[in-house]
Amino acid sequence: MKKISIFILPFFIFCSNLNAKVIEFEKCFRTTNWWDYTKIGTEQEFPSPTEVKWTEENFIRATSYISVKKEDLLNNVKKLPISKKYLDKKINKYPRLDQVTFTAREYTKEDIEAFLSIGGKLKPYLEKHVYSLNTNNGILTELKIEHSDWFNHKIALTEEDLSGNSQTVVNDKETLRDLLNELKKRGRVSTKKFQVTTYAGDTLIVKNQREEYIFDLKSGILNKRFVSKGDVNTFTSDTVYKCPDNMSTNNDGENKGSSGTAFFVSNKGHLLTNNHVVDGCDVSKITYKDKDYNTRLLATDKTLDLALLKADLRNKSYLNFSGDEAKKMQKIYVGGYPLGKGLSDDLKISSGIVSSLKGFEDNSNEIQIDAAINPGNSGGPIINEDGELVAIAVSGMSKDKTEGINFGIKASAAERFLKSNDLKASSSFFSSSKNNDELLEILEEATVYTYCN
Repeated sequence: MKKISIFILPFFIFCSNLNAKVIEFEKCFRTTNWWDYTKIGTEQEFPSPTEVKWTEENFIRATSYISVKKEDLLNNVKKLPISKKYLDKKINKYPRLDQVTFTAREYTKEDIEAFLSIGGKLKPYLEKHVYSLNTNNGILTELKIEHSDWFNHKIALTEEDLSGNSQTVVNDKETLRDLLNELKKRGRVSTKKFQVTTYAGDTLIVKNQREEYIFDLKSGILNKRFVSKGDVNTFTSDTVYKCPDNMSTNNDGENKGSSGTAFFVSNKGHLLTNNHVVDGCDVSKITYKDKDYNTRLLATDKTLDLALLKADLRNKSYLNFSGDEAKKMQKIYVGGYPLGKGLSDDLKISSGIVSSLKGFEDNSNEIQIDAAINPGNSGGPIINEDGELVAIAVSGMSKDKTEGINFGIKASAAERFLKSNDLKASSSFFSSSKNNDELLEILEEATVYTYCN
Protein backbone atom coordinates (compact mmCIF):
# COMPACT_ATOMS: atom_id res chain seq x y z
CA MET A 1 0.00 0.00 0.00
CA LYS A 2 1.28 3.46 -0.84
CA LYS A 3 1.49 5.89 2.03
CA ILE A 4 -0.63 9.01 2.03
CA SER A 5 1.31 12.26 2.15
CA ILE A 6 -0.38 15.11 3.97
CA PHE A 7 1.33 18.47 3.48
CA ILE A 8 0.48 21.54 5.53
CA LEU A 9 0.28 24.44 3.07
CA PRO A 10 -1.30 27.90 3.14
CA PHE A 11 -3.85 26.58 0.66
CA PHE A 12 -4.91 23.11 -0.43
CA ILE A 13 -5.90 22.18 -3.97
CA PHE A 14 -8.40 19.38 -4.56
CA CYS A 15 -9.16 17.46 -7.77
CA SER A 16 -6.30 19.21 -9.49
CA ASN A 17 -3.41 18.26 -11.70
CA LEU A 18 -1.59 17.40 -8.49
CA ASN A 19 -3.44 14.08 -8.84
CA ALA A 20 -5.36 14.15 -5.59
CA LYS A 21 -6.69 10.79 -4.46
CA VAL A 22 -10.03 10.17 -2.79
CA ILE A 23 -10.04 7.05 -0.62
CA GLU A 24 -13.44 5.82 0.49
CA PHE A 25 -14.41 3.54 3.39
CA GLU A 26 -17.85 1.92 3.33
CA LYS A 27 -19.91 -0.87 4.90
CA CYS A 28 -18.83 -0.24 8.50
CA PHE A 29 -21.10 -1.26 11.40
CA ARG A 30 -21.15 -0.62 15.12
CA THR A 31 -19.79 -3.43 17.31
CA THR A 32 -20.02 -1.77 20.74
CA ASN A 33 -22.46 -3.88 22.84
CA TRP A 34 -22.73 -6.26 19.89
CA TRP A 35 -25.03 -9.14 20.75
CA ASP A 36 -23.64 -12.43 19.44
CA TYR A 37 -26.76 -14.55 18.99
CA THR A 38 -24.62 -17.71 18.61
CA LYS A 39 -23.53 -17.35 22.26
CA ILE A 40 -26.83 -16.40 23.88
CA GLY A 41 -26.97 -17.44 27.53
CA THR A 42 -23.19 -17.54 27.95
CA GLU A 43 -20.70 -15.15 29.51
CA GLN A 44 -19.53 -14.31 25.99
CA GLU A 45 -22.96 -13.00 24.97
CA PHE A 46 -21.39 -9.57 24.45
CA PRO A 47 -17.96 -10.10 22.85
CA SER A 48 -15.27 -7.45 22.86
CA PRO A 49 -16.04 -4.88 20.13
CA THR A 50 -12.69 -5.57 18.49
CA GLU A 51 -13.42 -9.33 18.32
CA VAL A 52 -16.53 -8.99 16.18
CA LYS A 53 -15.77 -10.15 12.65
CA TRP A 54 -16.90 -8.40 9.50
CA THR A 55 -19.22 -10.64 7.55
CA GLU A 56 -22.00 -9.79 5.14
CA GLU A 57 -24.51 -11.32 7.56
CA ASN A 58 -23.24 -9.26 10.50
CA PHE A 59 -23.26 -6.10 8.38
CA ILE A 60 -26.87 -6.64 7.33
CA ARG A 61 -28.01 -7.44 10.89
CA ALA A 62 -26.30 -4.32 12.24
CA THR A 63 -27.57 -1.89 9.63
CA SER A 64 -31.14 -3.12 9.04
CA TYR A 65 -34.51 -3.25 10.70
CA ILE A 66 -37.58 -5.43 10.22
CA SER A 67 -40.87 -3.78 9.27
CA VAL A 68 -44.09 -5.77 9.65
CA LYS A 69 -47.75 -4.79 9.28
CA LYS A 70 -49.70 -4.98 12.54
CA GLU A 71 -52.34 -7.14 10.88
CA ASP A 72 -49.73 -9.73 9.86
CA LEU A 73 -48.27 -9.75 13.37
CA LEU A 74 -51.63 -10.33 15.05
CA ASN A 75 -52.54 -13.13 12.64
CA ASN A 76 -49.28 -15.02 13.11
CA VAL A 77 -48.34 -14.67 16.80
CA LYS A 78 -47.40 -18.33 17.18
CA LYS A 79 -44.87 -18.15 14.37
CA LEU A 80 -42.95 -15.27 15.91
CA PRO A 81 -39.88 -15.34 18.19
CA ILE A 82 -41.54 -12.93 20.65
CA SER A 83 -44.11 -13.21 23.42
CA LYS A 84 -47.72 -12.07 23.07
CA LYS A 85 -47.15 -9.58 25.90
CA TYR A 86 -44.17 -7.99 24.15
CA LEU A 87 -46.03 -7.95 20.82
CA ASP A 88 -49.02 -6.15 22.35
CA LYS A 89 -46.70 -3.57 23.86
CA LYS A 90 -45.05 -2.92 20.48
CA ILE A 91 -48.36 -2.70 18.64
CA ASN A 92 -50.04 -0.40 21.15
CA LYS A 93 -47.11 1.98 21.58
CA TYR A 94 -48.01 3.83 18.37
CA PRO A 95 -51.68 2.94 17.80
CA ARG A 96 -52.19 5.05 14.67
CA LEU A 97 -49.27 3.57 12.72
CA ASP A 98 -49.90 0.42 10.71
CA GLN A 99 -46.27 -0.79 10.79
CA VAL A 100 -44.15 -2.11 13.66
CA THR A 101 -40.36 -2.18 13.45
CA PHE A 102 -37.83 -4.48 15.11
CA THR A 103 -34.05 -4.04 15.34
CA ALA A 104 -32.51 -6.79 13.21
CA ARG A 105 -29.33 -7.10 15.29
CA GLU A 106 -31.39 -8.33 18.26
CA TYR A 107 -32.59 -11.43 16.43
CA THR A 108 -31.03 -14.58 15.03
CA LYS A 109 -31.04 -15.44 11.36
CA GLU A 110 -33.86 -17.92 11.98
CA ASP A 111 -35.85 -15.26 13.90
CA ILE A 112 -35.51 -12.80 11.03
CA GLU A 113 -36.67 -15.46 8.57
CA ALA A 114 -39.75 -16.00 10.75
CA PHE A 115 -40.66 -12.32 10.48
CA LEU A 116 -40.10 -12.40 6.72
CA SER A 117 -42.27 -15.51 6.33
CA ILE A 118 -45.35 -13.58 7.51
CA GLY A 119 -44.82 -10.66 5.15
CA GLY A 120 -42.17 -8.68 7.02
CA LYS A 121 -39.51 -6.70 5.16
CA LEU A 122 -35.83 -6.39 6.01
CA LYS A 123 -34.89 -2.78 5.27
CA PRO A 124 -31.67 -0.75 5.64
CA TYR A 125 -31.50 2.29 7.91
CA LEU A 126 -29.16 4.03 5.49
CA GLU A 127 -29.10 4.26 1.72
CA LYS A 128 -25.42 5.19 1.88
CA HIS A 129 -22.80 5.68 4.59
CA VAL A 130 -19.32 6.47 3.38
CA TYR A 131 -16.15 8.10 4.68
CA SER A 132 -14.27 9.90 1.88
CA LEU A 133 -10.68 10.98 2.45
CA ASN A 134 -9.21 13.57 0.11
CA THR A 135 -5.49 12.95 0.45
CA ASN A 136 -4.53 16.30 -1.00
CA ASN A 137 -6.32 18.64 1.39
CA GLY A 138 -6.37 16.27 4.36
CA ILE A 139 -10.14 16.45 4.78
CA LEU A 140 -12.27 13.41 5.62
CA THR A 141 -15.99 13.74 4.89
CA GLU A 142 -18.59 11.47 6.45
CA LEU A 143 -21.69 11.23 4.27
CA LYS A 144 -24.92 9.65 5.50
CA ILE A 145 -28.04 9.25 3.40
CA GLU A 146 -30.94 7.76 5.33
CA HIS A 147 -33.22 5.40 3.47
CA SER A 148 -36.48 7.18 2.63
CA ASP A 149 -38.60 4.49 4.34
CA TRP A 150 -36.70 4.78 7.62
CA PHE A 151 -36.55 8.58 7.47
CA ASN A 152 -40.32 8.82 6.93
CA HIS A 153 -40.89 6.32 9.74
CA LYS A 154 -38.80 8.46 12.13
CA ILE A 155 -40.84 11.50 11.19
CA ALA A 156 -44.09 9.58 11.82
CA LEU A 157 -42.89 8.34 15.24
CA THR A 158 -41.87 11.82 16.34
CA GLU A 159 -45.17 13.32 15.18
CA GLU A 160 -47.07 10.65 17.12
CA ASP A 161 -45.07 11.41 20.27
CA LEU A 162 -45.87 15.12 19.88
CA SER A 163 -49.57 14.49 19.25
CA GLY A 164 -49.95 12.58 22.51
CA ASN A 165 -51.31 9.47 20.78
CA SER A 166 -48.29 7.32 21.55
CA GLN A 167 -47.57 5.61 24.87
CA THR A 168 -44.14 7.23 25.04
CA VAL A 169 -43.63 9.46 28.07
CA VAL A 170 -42.70 12.87 26.66
CA ASN A 171 -41.28 15.25 29.27
CA ASP A 172 -39.97 17.92 26.92
CA LYS A 173 -42.22 18.53 23.94
CA GLU A 174 -40.30 21.66 22.98
CA THR A 175 -37.10 19.67 22.49
CA LEU A 176 -39.02 17.05 20.54
CA ARG A 177 -40.56 19.74 18.35
CA ASP A 178 -37.11 21.20 17.67
CA LEU A 179 -35.88 17.73 16.73
CA LEU A 180 -38.77 17.24 14.31
CA ASN A 181 -38.17 20.63 12.69
CA GLU A 182 -34.46 19.86 12.39
CA LEU A 183 -35.17 16.49 10.76
CA LYS A 184 -37.49 18.05 8.18
CA LYS A 185 -35.07 20.88 7.49
CA ARG A 186 -32.01 18.65 7.18
CA GLY A 187 -33.67 15.92 5.16
CA ARG A 188 -32.15 12.50 4.56
CA VAL A 189 -28.63 13.72 3.79
CA SER A 190 -26.13 14.73 6.48
CA THR A 191 -22.39 15.36 6.28
CA LYS A 192 -19.55 15.93 8.71
CA LYS A 193 -16.03 17.08 7.95
CA PHE A 194 -12.85 16.18 9.83
CA GLN A 195 -9.24 17.33 9.51
CA VAL A 196 -6.52 14.70 9.32
CA THR A 197 -4.21 15.11 12.32
CA THR A 198 -2.10 11.95 11.99
CA TYR A 199 -1.35 9.37 9.33
CA ALA A 200 1.34 6.84 10.23
CA GLY A 201 1.67 3.24 9.16
CA ASP A 202 -1.88 1.94 8.85
CA THR A 203 -3.41 4.35 11.38
CA LEU A 204 -5.39 7.41 10.36
CA ILE A 205 -6.63 9.95 12.93
CA VAL A 206 -9.11 12.70 12.03
CA LYS A 207 -10.78 15.25 14.29
CA ASN A 208 -13.29 18.09 14.48
CA GLN A 209 -14.46 20.13 17.46
CA ARG A 210 -16.79 17.41 18.77
CA GLU A 211 -15.48 14.07 17.58
CA GLU A 212 -12.32 12.14 16.81
CA TYR A 213 -12.06 9.06 14.59
CA ILE A 214 -9.18 6.59 14.71
CA PHE A 215 -9.03 4.29 11.68
CA ASP A 216 -6.95 1.12 11.78
CA LEU A 217 -6.80 0.57 8.03
CA LYS A 218 -5.31 -2.91 8.31
CA SER A 219 -7.77 -4.44 10.78
CA GLY A 220 -10.78 -2.42 9.63
CA ILE A 221 -11.49 -1.16 13.16
CA LEU A 222 -12.80 2.36 13.61
CA ASN A 223 -12.92 4.03 17.01
CA LYS A 224 -15.25 7.00 17.35
CA ARG A 225 -14.71 9.23 20.38
CA PHE A 226 -16.91 12.10 21.55
CA VAL A 227 -15.46 15.19 23.18
CA SER A 228 -16.95 15.88 26.60
CA LYS A 229 -18.86 19.15 26.96
CA GLY A 230 -16.87 20.44 29.89
CA ASP A 231 -13.33 19.89 28.66
CA VAL A 232 -12.32 19.77 25.00
CA ASN A 233 -9.33 17.59 25.93
CA THR A 234 -11.44 14.89 27.62
CA PHE A 235 -13.13 12.10 25.69
CA THR A 236 -15.96 9.73 26.53
CA SER A 237 -15.53 6.00 26.00
CA ASP A 238 -15.02 4.79 22.47
CA THR A 239 -17.76 3.63 20.14
CA VAL A 240 -16.23 0.90 18.00
CA TYR A 241 -17.11 0.11 14.39
CA LYS A 242 -15.92 -2.74 12.20
CA CYS A 243 -15.23 -2.08 8.54
CA PRO A 244 -14.17 -4.63 5.92
CA ASP A 245 -10.63 -5.92 6.59
CA ASN A 246 -7.85 -4.07 4.78
CA MET A 247 -10.00 -1.00 4.07
CA SER A 248 -7.20 0.52 2.02
CA THR A 249 -6.58 -2.49 -0.23
CA ASN A 250 -8.89 -1.30 -2.99
CA ASN A 251 -7.12 2.05 -3.05
CA ASP A 252 -3.56 0.80 -3.24
CA GLY A 253 -2.20 3.84 -4.98
CA GLU A 254 -4.19 3.11 -8.11
CA ASN A 255 -7.02 5.59 -7.60
CA LYS A 256 -9.48 2.77 -8.26
CA GLY A 257 -13.05 3.50 -7.35
CA SER A 258 -12.70 7.15 -8.36
CA SER A 259 -15.46 9.07 -10.11
CA GLY A 260 -15.95 12.35 -11.90
CA THR A 261 -17.67 13.97 -14.85
CA ALA A 262 -17.20 13.78 -18.63
CA PHE A 263 -18.96 15.25 -21.66
CA PHE A 264 -19.40 14.36 -25.32
CA VAL A 265 -17.40 16.26 -27.95
CA SER A 266 -18.70 14.32 -30.98
CA ASN A 267 -21.71 12.22 -31.95
CA LYS A 268 -19.55 9.09 -32.14
CA GLY A 269 -18.99 8.57 -28.42
CA HIS A 270 -15.88 10.74 -27.92
CA LEU A 271 -15.68 12.29 -24.46
CA LEU A 272 -13.42 14.69 -22.59
CA THR A 273 -12.62 14.55 -18.87
CA ASN A 274 -9.65 15.19 -16.58
CA ASN A 275 -6.62 12.95 -16.63
CA HIS A 276 -6.72 12.64 -12.83
CA VAL A 277 -10.26 11.21 -13.06
CA VAL A 278 -9.11 8.23 -15.16
CA ASP A 279 -5.53 7.93 -13.89
CA GLY A 280 -5.00 4.39 -12.56
CA CYS A 281 -8.34 3.04 -13.84
CA ASP A 282 -8.27 -0.32 -15.58
CA VAL A 283 -11.50 0.57 -17.38
CA SER A 284 -13.32 3.89 -17.16
CA LYS A 285 -17.09 3.67 -17.42
CA ILE A 286 -19.83 6.19 -18.08
CA THR A 287 -23.54 6.28 -17.28
CA TYR A 288 -25.53 7.47 -20.30
CA LYS A 289 -29.32 7.30 -20.58
CA ASP A 290 -29.46 5.14 -17.41
CA LYS A 291 -27.09 2.56 -18.92
CA ASP A 292 -23.43 1.91 -18.13
CA TYR A 293 -20.84 1.73 -20.92
CA ASN A 294 -17.17 0.84 -20.92
CA THR A 295 -14.85 3.37 -22.56
CA ARG A 296 -11.44 3.18 -24.20
CA LEU A 297 -8.75 5.65 -23.19
CA LEU A 298 -7.52 7.19 -26.47
CA ALA A 299 -5.18 9.88 -25.20
CA THR A 300 -4.07 11.80 -22.11
CA ASP A 301 -2.20 15.00 -21.34
CA LYS A 302 -0.94 15.06 -17.76
CA THR A 303 0.24 18.65 -18.02
CA LEU A 304 -3.13 19.98 -19.13
CA ASP A 305 -4.90 17.31 -17.03
CA LEU A 306 -7.07 16.14 -19.93
CA ALA A 307 -8.14 12.70 -21.14
CA LEU A 308 -9.95 11.61 -24.30
CA LEU A 309 -12.30 8.64 -23.99
CA LYS A 310 -14.32 6.69 -26.56
CA ALA A 311 -17.54 4.81 -25.83
CA ASP A 312 -19.11 2.44 -28.35
CA LEU A 313 -22.39 4.30 -28.77
CA ARG A 314 -23.98 6.94 -30.95
CA ASN A 315 -24.97 9.90 -28.80
CA LYS A 316 -27.33 12.52 -30.17
CA SER A 317 -25.90 15.57 -28.41
CA TYR A 318 -22.43 16.96 -27.83
CA LEU A 319 -20.94 20.32 -26.88
CA ASN A 320 -19.74 22.94 -29.34
CA PHE A 321 -16.60 24.86 -28.47
CA SER A 322 -16.80 28.62 -28.14
CA GLY A 323 -15.02 30.49 -30.92
CA ASP A 324 -14.17 33.30 -28.51
CA GLU A 325 -11.84 33.27 -25.56
CA ALA A 326 -13.39 33.68 -22.12
CA LYS A 327 -13.68 37.19 -20.72
CA LYS A 328 -13.66 38.52 -17.19
CA MET A 329 -17.16 38.95 -15.70
CA GLN A 330 -18.56 36.55 -18.33
CA LYS A 331 -21.50 34.51 -17.04
CA ILE A 332 -20.81 30.76 -16.95
CA TYR A 333 -22.53 27.51 -15.92
CA VAL A 334 -20.89 24.32 -14.62
CA GLY A 335 -22.39 20.81 -14.93
CA GLY A 336 -21.18 17.82 -12.94
CA TYR A 337 -21.60 15.18 -10.27
CA PRO A 338 -20.11 16.56 -7.02
CA LEU A 339 -19.53 13.74 -4.50
CA GLY A 340 -20.40 11.27 -7.25
CA LYS A 341 -23.76 9.53 -7.00
CA GLY A 342 -23.55 9.48 -3.22
CA LEU A 343 -25.40 12.77 -3.15
CA SER A 344 -27.79 11.83 -5.98
CA ASP A 345 -27.63 10.63 -9.59
CA ASP A 346 -29.04 13.92 -10.86
CA LEU A 347 -26.75 16.29 -12.79
CA LYS A 348 -25.90 19.31 -10.61
CA ILE A 349 -25.62 22.81 -12.08
CA SER A 350 -23.79 25.77 -10.54
CA SER A 351 -23.31 29.22 -12.00
CA GLY A 352 -21.00 32.19 -11.63
CA ILE A 353 -18.63 34.41 -13.55
CA VAL A 354 -15.12 34.25 -14.96
CA SER A 355 -12.94 35.87 -12.28
CA SER A 356 -9.54 35.71 -13.96
CA LEU A 357 -8.02 34.65 -17.28
CA LYS A 358 -5.21 32.81 -15.49
CA GLY A 359 -5.31 29.79 -13.24
CA PHE A 360 -3.29 28.61 -10.26
CA GLU A 361 0.30 29.90 -10.28
CA ASP A 362 -0.33 32.02 -13.42
CA ASN A 363 -1.33 29.00 -15.53
CA SER A 364 -2.39 30.60 -18.84
CA ASN A 365 -4.14 27.39 -19.94
CA GLU A 366 -6.74 27.90 -17.21
CA ILE A 367 -9.35 30.41 -16.10
CA GLN A 368 -10.53 31.17 -12.58
CA ILE A 369 -14.26 31.11 -11.82
CA ASP A 370 -16.37 31.70 -8.71
CA ALA A 371 -18.94 28.98 -9.49
CA ALA A 372 -18.85 26.03 -7.10
CA ILE A 373 -16.54 23.14 -8.00
CA ASN A 374 -16.35 20.18 -5.62
CA PRO A 375 -14.82 16.67 -5.72
CA GLY A 376 -16.73 14.87 -8.48
CA ASN A 377 -17.09 17.99 -10.67
CA SER A 378 -13.71 17.18 -12.20
CA GLY A 379 -13.92 16.91 -15.98
CA GLY A 380 -17.30 18.62 -16.19
CA PRO A 381 -18.13 21.24 -18.82
CA ILE A 382 -18.18 24.99 -18.17
CA ILE A 383 -20.39 26.72 -20.74
CA ASN A 384 -21.33 30.30 -21.59
CA GLU A 385 -24.79 31.79 -22.08
CA ASP A 386 -24.76 30.57 -25.69
CA GLY A 387 -24.41 26.98 -24.44
CA GLU A 388 -20.85 26.72 -25.80
CA LEU A 389 -17.86 25.23 -24.01
CA VAL A 390 -15.46 27.79 -22.52
CA ALA A 391 -13.58 25.53 -20.07
CA ILE A 392 -13.40 22.15 -18.30
CA ALA A 393 -13.68 21.99 -14.49
CA VAL A 394 -10.41 20.85 -12.97
CA SER A 395 -9.71 22.12 -9.44
CA GLY A 396 -10.55 24.47 -6.60
CA MET A 397 -9.11 25.87 -3.43
CA SER A 398 -9.99 24.11 -0.18
CA LYS A 399 -13.27 25.52 1.13
CA ASP A 400 -11.98 25.83 4.70
CA LYS A 401 -9.36 28.34 3.51
CA THR A 402 -11.05 30.21 0.65
CA GLU A 403 -14.37 30.88 -0.97
CA GLY A 404 -15.20 30.93 -4.68
CA ILE A 405 -11.70 30.26 -6.06
CA ASN A 406 -11.99 27.48 -8.64
CA PHE A 407 -10.34 26.69 -11.95
CA GLY A 408 -11.13 25.38 -15.41
CA ILE A 409 -8.99 24.36 -18.38
CA LYS A 410 -9.59 26.74 -21.28
CA ALA A 411 -11.57 25.39 -24.23
CA SER A 412 -8.84 26.61 -26.57
CA ALA A 413 -6.30 24.37 -24.77
CA ALA A 414 -8.70 21.43 -25.00
CA GLU A 415 -9.26 22.14 -28.68
CA ARG A 416 -5.50 21.91 -29.33
CA PHE A 417 -5.41 18.65 -27.35
CA LEU A 418 -8.16 17.16 -29.53
CA LYS A 419 -6.50 18.35 -32.72
CA SER A 420 -3.21 16.71 -31.73
CA ASN A 421 -5.17 13.47 -31.40
CA ASP A 422 -6.86 13.74 -34.82
CA LEU A 423 -10.24 14.92 -33.57
CA LYS A 424 -11.68 18.25 -34.62
CA ALA A 425 -13.61 20.23 -32.02
CA SER A 426 -17.05 21.33 -33.19
CA SER A 427 -18.14 24.95 -33.13
CA SER A 428 -21.45 26.72 -33.82
CA PHE A 429 -22.06 28.53 -37.08
CA PHE A 430 -24.34 30.97 -35.31
CA SER A 431 -24.14 31.78 -31.61
CA SER A 432 -27.16 33.05 -29.74
CA SER A 433 -28.06 33.48 -26.11
CA LYS A 434 -30.08 30.61 -24.64
CA ASN A 435 -32.68 30.65 -21.88
CA ASN A 436 -32.29 28.54 -18.73
CA ASP A 437 -34.34 25.63 -20.07
CA GLU A 438 -32.23 25.46 -23.23
CA LEU A 439 -28.96 25.65 -21.28
CA LEU A 440 -30.13 22.91 -18.92
CA GLU A 441 -31.04 20.65 -21.84
CA ILE A 442 -27.63 21.21 -23.46
CA LEU A 443 -25.80 20.24 -20.26
CA GLU A 444 -28.00 17.28 -19.40
CA GLU A 445 -27.85 15.76 -22.88
CA ALA A 446 -24.07 16.06 -23.24
CA THR A 447 -22.76 15.50 -19.70
CA VAL A 448 -22.27 12.07 -18.13
CA TYR A 449 -21.11 10.50 -14.89
CA THR A 450 -17.80 8.63 -15.22
CA TYR A 451 -16.23 6.16 -12.81
CA CYS A 452 -13.95 3.18 -12.55
CA ASN A 453 -14.04 0.09 -10.34
